[in-house]
Amino acid sequence: MARETYEAEMMALKEELLRLSRMTDRALERSVEVLRDRLFEEGERLISDDEQVNMACHHIEEGCLNIIATQQPVAGDLRFIFATMQIAMELERIADYAKGIAVINSRIIPGDHIKPLIDIPRMREKAGEMLEMSIDSFLRCDVESARRIPSMDVEINLLYEQVYRELVTRVMESPERIADAMLLTFAAHNLERVGDRVINICERVVYLCTGDVVDLG
Repeated sequence: MARETYEAEMMALKEELLRLSRMTDRALERSVEVLRDRLFEEGERLISDDEQVNMACHHIEEGCLNIIATQQPVAGDLRFIFATMQIAMELERIADYAKGIAVINSRIIPGDHIKPLIDIPRMREKAGEMLEMSIDSFLRCDVESARRIPSMDVEINLLYEQVYRELVTRVMESPERIADAMLLTFAAHNLERVGDRVINICERVVYLCTGDVVDLG
């Protein structure tokens, strides 16, 4: 019976982490929609909803600590528990970036952006794809996938550089919009940082599955 309880608790951790990853991905998607379409009320809801992500992360941490305290997990399971805690924290930080984009939207003057948002939504799509793949590699303990995913971050970085160059050009044409351009740069930077957080997740997966500490950045 104790073993069944232990396995059920470990499975619950996986399910809660998957739920947290979906909450985080949805927050990221909503944040770019808010920014692109200037949805101020939706942005305020997104900022408020971030507390749900924080609570979900905290619940996972409590579950991990409870298993350590009551079940005395062996080495392999202990790595899984620590990886779960670390990945949950990475997801919470990614959700913070989404919240930050909603805050940025509230600070840009109402009306059209200084430039159409084309590359920022592409950054979000690529970051979301990387995030989904990284969680899948964790759940399946797929080391090969975890090692491949970080190469996708190159595209996010290139898109970020493209956003920066275009905004500099637009500011030269409309210097009175420099503040708006800077805020859009910050939004793009938040998405660039998501890619870095996903790489951290991939490193946790490699450690979980092999016991090797790697730098995939």
